[in-house]
Amino acid sequence: MSRTLVASPEGVKLARKALKAKNLTQTDFALDVGLGYTTVSNFFNAKPIYRTNFQEICVFLDLNWQDIATFGEEASPELTPLDSLWQQLQLLGSPTEQMGLVLVKEETLGWGKQIPGRYEKSVQLGSYIRVEINLSTPGYLLLLQKDTSGQMWCFCPSCFAQKPHLNTGKTSLPQEGSPMTAFPIEGNPGKEEIMAVMTKEVPTLDWLTQENDEVLQLEASHLTELLEYVHEHGEYQLWYTDYMVTAP
Repeated sequence: MSRTLVASPEGVKLARKALKAKNLTQTDFALDVGLGYTTVSNFFNAKPIYRTNFQEICVFLDLNWQDIATFGEEASPELTPLDSLWQQLQLLGSPTEQMGLVLVKEETLGWGKQIPGRYEKSVQLGSYIRVEINLSTPGYLLLLQKDTSGQMWCFCPSCFAQKPHLNTGKTSLPQEGSPMTAFPIEGNPGKEEIMAVMTKEVPTLDWLTQENDEVLQLEASHLTELLEYVHEHGEYQLWYTDYMVTAP
């Protein structure tokens, strides 16, 4: 499975028609969707862009991404087993604007001292963030992250999310009472991804951490078990989003 998607000629026509109906230029649309102009321009000019960005653009245009993409025989970079499992999970969900990063001012790292505004699509190394989610239904939250190195982690439940049973409305991580009030952006520049899996009951996963555990580094066996669980239990929601980590 390719990490990128390309719009078909007919898909480009449909996308341009949808953009015109919204009375937006490509520049305005890039600002609204929170992506770079180059990414948006490549989409409308039938050039490959990241699969998640392609799907996100289609969501904003009220289009089914499978109707827009072309699925020709094209070479794609070989995925690791872990990457392949991550993508299989993504295919069961949808990109969302109901989840993302909120910047926190370094000099006021107390509870609630965050910078208002829409979710960040680009954050600098050395900055501090919280992850915010707007839930439409109550349930149990699994929050997974894929960092710029390709390693994957389970942040909820963990010591940063000791209350994974959540009500409807807005919630953020780290939760109050966690070892830190915000997450520092560390590592190397690149793309990071977040995935949220919401279930009505506690998932019956052998690897599910206790609420006071350290953040669990995920392996292929963990994602395989999660895939089997969501296939077997139909009542779940799966959202994902991504953002870029940049050098200061």
